[in-house]
Amino acid sequence: MTTDESQGFLAMLKADLRIAMRDRKTAEVTTLRGLISAIDNAQAVPVGDRHDKYVFHAFGDSAVEVPRQALSRDDIRELIEAEIRAQNDAAEDYRRLGRADKAQELAEEAQILGRYLNAGSSD
Repeated sequence: MTTDESQGFLAMLKADLRIAMRDRKTAEVTTLRGLISAIDNAQAVPVGDRHDKYVFHAFGDSAVEVPRQALSRDDIRELIEAEIRAQNDAAEDYRRLGRADKAQELAEEAQILGRYLNAGSSD
């Protein structure tokens, strides 16, 4: 995905989130919010040692404006796959602990994430 395509993907997720909220689909709302947050975090620019001391900047100072990192189609896919793995691993942990209800919730969230694996693909 190019930067514009990743923005389009986020726009699609946010539109789906609004629909899920309107339809009161709690699992979808939770899952989509988590995925949007994961993508936002992946696009964050590393600060490095620049945060060690505070420097006052005037509002709108271009010296502090940094563009978000662009994510490719493969980056987005890897991120979604990692989220699915994390949900499935957590579900398995809950199953071992005898919490089948929570395991089922997490498995459903992983299925929701799976719908977005090929979203935005041109092939």
